[in-house]
Amino acid sequence: MKISVIDSLVILCYFIGIISLGLWISRRQAKGGTEFFLAGRAMKWPFIGASLFATNISSQQFVGQAGLAFAVGIIAGGFQIVGAFCFILLASLFIRTYMGLRLATSPEFFEKRYGGRCRVIVSFINLMMIILANIAAALYAGALVLTHLLGWDEMQNAELLYWCAIFLIGIAAGTYTLLGGLKAVIYCDFVQMIVLMLGGALLLYFGIGELGGIKAVFTNSFDGEGQPMWSLYRPWDHPYGWLPMLTGGLVLGIHGHCTDHDYIQRALSAGSLYHAKMGALFAGVLKTLALFFIAAPGVVAAQLFQGQELIARDNAYVSLLTEVMPIGLLGLCLAGLLAAIMSSVDSGLCACGSLLTYDFFAKIKKGATEKDLLKEGRLIMVVLLVACMLIAPFIRNFKGLFDYLLAVWAFLSPGVFVTVMFGLFYRRSTERAAYWTLVIGVVLGFFSFCLLNLPLLSGLKEHLPYFLQNKLNLSPWVTIACAANMYLMSNYGQRTEKDMENAETVAVDSTSLTMTPAESKNYKRFLIGLSCFVIVVVAFFSPVVF
Repeated sequence: MKISVIDSLVILCYFIGIISLGLWISRRQAKGGTEFFLAGRAMKWPFIGASLFATNISSQQFVGQAGLAFAVGIIAGGFQIVGAFCFILLASLFIRTYMGLRLATSPEFFEKRYGGRCRVIVSFINLMMIILANIAAALYAGALVLTHLLGWDEMQNAELLYWCAIFLIGIAAGTYTLLGGLKAVIYCDFVQMIVLMLGGALLLYFGIGELGGIKAVFTNSFDGEGQPMWSLYRPWDHPYGWLPMLTGGLVLGIHGHCTDHDYIQRALSAGSLYHAKMGALFAGVLKTLALFFIAAPGVVAAQLFQGQELIARDNAYVSLLTEVMPIGLLGLCLAGLLAAIMSSVDSGLCACGSLLTYDFFAKIKKGATEKDLLKEGRLIMVVLLVACMLIAPFIRNFKGLFDYLLAVWAFLSPGVFVTVMFGLFYRRSTERAAYWTLVIGVVLGFFSFCLLNLPLLSGLKEHLPYFLQNKLNLSPWVTIACAANMYLMSNYGQRTEKDMENAETVAVDSTSLTMTPAESKNYKRFLIGLSCFVIVVVAFFSPVVF
């Protein structure tokens, strides 16, 4: 074992505590699907923001993004800044429409704006992204951490123990999710947000101390290409340079934060428009802070373990923990890491159950009652959880967790991104144009993913310009193709009465919700404060300073 008995007990107590909390919240059983999947539409903004953040900040970041920062520097945390900006967009441009339409799932927007077949495609894309890039990835990362800490990865039957770790984490997170639904998930996420942020802050503090203080941290901190590890700027031709981040990174971010159901589900659970908007902004604040508590420890690990080739990227965060944290606090920090992992599993599981229940089961079984939706939703979630447990180990075939996640996200997002933006801001958009745009996005995205990741197509990949061999640079071209198709078909194709009626319905419903003058004033202050905070952080980690 890499940790002491005391730290193990701290982690065990955390597991018992969070599961007990979930079960305690679940003591009042949900009576129907809306109460189970949308928490009765009564949640307040601190819990919504914390759950949005905990859903977003999970194994992908603590294991994958910290591992990427270990390799390329603080620029890996640039995705946190993009995410904070996207949460601002969610609050200012998207939430009013979603709540005005009284959606049960985010793909339902596509049915109300376009038609049923568009909803089916978007729901399928959402499911693939949540299953492959959230739940399965979280289980993979959790098993990686757990086996490393317990020393199971060095034992003779390491493979069997790895599978055991996956099932252990899945069952732990699935227990309270299946019983309590979204309300249990949101309240548990609030606690887990506190633990994971505290753990990240402690790790950064002790990591800096181990290196010799702030001055030592910022001295001779350069990557293999001579770029400063603490700068958010990289040249346009870098895999995570300013151009890929402003194009592919932004498309990916808007799709993920403003259309994915695992995020929108939290906004839809709000008791009012004010709580939904404030929750999104609060999540933006936490996302910006995550740059310090997730990406920064990865850079500290790169400096501390410089020249130690045995430290794998995806083990960088955990290796730093076991190296610098005192006994007791190490257990707390590891509990925070496991909290992040469990929050992805519970959130993704609840979101997928909601999608399959409302977008598929309710369509097939006409007239299903709220109790029917609840019963079938729980059964669907059990099947999903088992399927994700079986998928998770195969993520090890990729170079790193974040590479895998970006490859999945980047090429599933363009079609959905284009259709939702046209649906909100271009009233001439038609159902036929949206349908074929989504189909084209899926086909081009799947081909692009295979082109950049399958060894069979490596010869073809080598003939691409170097610029297009980056997933974040190839994805915008798929987006442009989708946007061109959407515009041309909407303007030069047939526009039906139904198309005009749908556009009018969305436009009217998007203005049906309001805030009180006091709420509006608080929201504007929060929005300005968050925007200034993001600008200050970006300026600090810029070439002007580094």
